[in-house]
Amino acid sequence: MRRHRRTLTSPVLAAALVGLSLLAAACDKGTTPPAEGTGAAVEPSAGQAATPEAPATTAQAEPQGTGHLVLWHSYRQQEEASLNQVLELYHRTHPGMHVEALAIPFDAYPDRITAAIPRGRGPDLFIYAHDRVGDWADEGLIEPINFWTDDELLSQFFDITVQALVYQRGLYGLPLVYKSVVLFYNPNMVTTPPTTTDEMIALASQLTNTEGEGQYGLVYLNTSLYFHAPWLHGFGGRVFDDNGQLTIDTPEAAASVAFAASLHRQYHLLPENVQSHSVTSLFNAGRAAMVISGPWFWSELTENAPWAVAPLPVINATGQQATPFLGSEAVMISSRSANKPLAFEFARWLATDLEAARIRMEVGHQPVALQAAYADMEQVHPAIRVFHDQMLHSIPMPNIPMMRRVWGHMDTALFNAIKNGADPAEVLRTARTRIESEGP
Repeated sequence: MRRHRRTLTSPVLAAALVGLSLLAAACDKGTTPPAEGTGAAVEPSAGQAATPEAPATTAQAEPQGTGHLVLWHSYRQQEEASLNQVLELYHRTHPGMHVEALAIPFDAYPDRITAAIPRGRGPDLFIYAHDRVGDWADEGLIEPINFWTDDELLSQFFDITVQALVYQRGLYGLPLVYKSVVLFYNPNMVTTPPTTTDEMIALASQLTNTEGEGQYGLVYLNTSLYFHAPWLHGFGGRVFDDNGQLTIDTPEAAASVAFAASLHRQYHLLPENVQSHSVTSLFNAGRAAMVISGPWFWSELTENAPWAVAPLPVINATGQQATPFLGSEAVMISSRSANKPLAFEFARWLATDLEAARIRMEVGHQPVALQAAYADMEQVHPAIRVFHDQMLHSIPMPNIPMMRRVWGHMDTALFNAIKNGADPAEVLRTARTRIESEGP
């Protein structure tokens, strides 16, 4: 395999770096607005190498095609079933290799990674979304893979899924799947999905009846920043600017919170207390007409629940598309793995094998990052096509370490504005003050 020297001269990777601060133009690769605050264009700090170091000499020998690897993941239901089928395919085609997959409960997963890898008790590889890349790279837990990548490899993926995995000029994984929220709806209740927020509110109002058990026109986790992001970005707000500075308290961000609050307090479209399980149960019971959720929701639907999906609507106040966060779910290599060349070769196969990608799409209901899987769009499930279209209007979750503090404080701000009627601008200023007081 041709390898790049240890400089970021790869045109594809260089384009990913530039793409984090510029709007991309090539729609055929699914390029989108830049990722916020990824830190990818920031020069290395003192004492940090400008480019990833090559693996130790003893680890640079070409893999011999035999060995044992441990892979961690947090998949369940159809996603886990699809991964198991993919591994069966790998073992049939690579008889000298064995990959042991271990499922970790999602809530405990990042802490297990952080605790196990430094002690040498972690996996060789693991699958996780890109938003923790900055933390784990700074802590030395994940291996930069620039040394092993080339243009031919990286150009096989949608640009945005590669961009999201870049931090401090290092590439920290190969993308497998991209995930964002879209609009799920019950076609027995919604014959034509709304294309604007005004249409969404009017339709949801008609379909909401709070008497008895209750029926709701729109249900989503409205006090969660992740699910609020479509409104935040659609109103012109951002979490960070292109220089990585916190911008959660702009007038645009406040307008997005006011809009979210109006859905609950003015239009009364949502239940009083929305929990993840209640979103699923209400939709399955035919008591929620529309739901904002991601591809994981597909696996939670019962066989007799009618459903369809559509892209999120345009926001009337701005004329901009509601733009959700995008997660690039990737396979990453532990910095403590004793089998890094073998681990990379498996990661490369996992990310680029077309049959494996089709299994993940058909069995796991996963929108894969491999462009070749979409060569014949008519053969792609209609729901996957919608997630593909939504990808073109999404922004990668920031992957810089400060983002870990943003989530909780923004959730609190949303709760206070939506549930308690607090002033949107004030709760956002408070959130910013608290985030910045906790450190850089």
